[in-house]
Amino acid sequence: ADAVRREYCMVTGYDWWDILLHVQPNMVQNLVEKLHEEYMRQSAALQQVLSTRIVAMKASLCKLSSSTIARVCDYHAKLFLIAISCTLKSLLRPHFLNTPDKSPGDRLTEICSKITDIDIDKVMINLKTEEFVLEMTTLQSLQQLIQWVGDFVLYLLASLPNQGSPVRPGHSFLRDGASLGMFRELMVVIRIWGLLKPSCLPVYTATSDTQDSMSLLFRLLTKLWLCCREENHITEPDDTLIDECCLLPSQLLIPNIDWLPINDGIISKLQNKQLVRLQFGKAPGLVGHTLPFFFLSRAPGQPKIDHLRRLHLGAYPTEECKSYAEEVLAETQ
Repeated sequence: ADAVRREYCMVTGYDWWDILLHVQPNMVQNLVEKLHEEYMRQSAALQQVLSTRIVAMKASLCKLSSSTIARVCDYHAKLFLIAISCTLKSLLRPHFLNTPDKSPGDRLTEICSKITDIDIDKVMINLKTEEFVLEMTTLQSLQQLIQWVGDFVLYLLASLPNQGSPVRPGHSFLRDGASLGMFRELMVVIRIWGLLKPSCLPVYTATSDTQDSMSLLFRLLTKLWLCCREENHITEPDDTLIDECCLLPSQLLIPNIDWLPINDGIISKLQNKQLVRLQFGKAPGLVGHTLPFFFLSRAPGQPKIDHLRRLHLGAYPTEECKSYAEEVLAETQ
């Protein structure tokens, strides 16, 4: 019956809170595996439709167990990556309105998958750059999303030599050819936009004024992507790539990635089966609740971020409900 309910929620889009309220921590791993099996049994077209929903369901399940809690970070990051990719590609417009066949976003994906060159400029020259022209104000408004892409790529590459354990956030991306390919596409787009408006580029703190940080990261990212772009033929990164990634902390300041406050939502507070009164416009006060997974939760006074727009809200935002809504959204998306 639970399998039928999970599949029903996945296909119809109805929420799965009633399932979460009855899941015990020791059931999570098995439920995630069963959910994945049900997803893989769907047709290819339906899998494409359900691709983000399945990730959201896995994230909400995994946060209920300490053994799977680190995987939630990766699931949320993947959802955010997909959202950024769709948003940025949707801004591209064909130079001629009667252009047939593929959209600029589709051509970007096709060209980046075919051209495996590690030089970002050699990949860029194969694109119709006139399709990437945007208004300057629009480009500048995207800077915080562009910064997240740049920071995440740098974090992943710098952590590659130490990713021996799946409990570290970002671990699953290092063998996810599809996600690495999306990052690679976005870096090419960002490179082109940087020619139009340099201030929209991600900001890196480098030890050398002459270093081209984006070219360096794209080269390492492409090498890692080539290791796992074929799902059935994944190879281990060679020693040269590992050594180059080991040098990154001495070349660039590694960002402190702001992971979502995955254990501050309402579901994790309801596992003790106590009633909670919720009121619109008011953040719920849950006195006496402790956060068992402290290493992935926010410390009091730590700056908070709007996780949809990547805007800083400050350590003590004036709109308490807004900051709390971001935490609940991470749970119910």
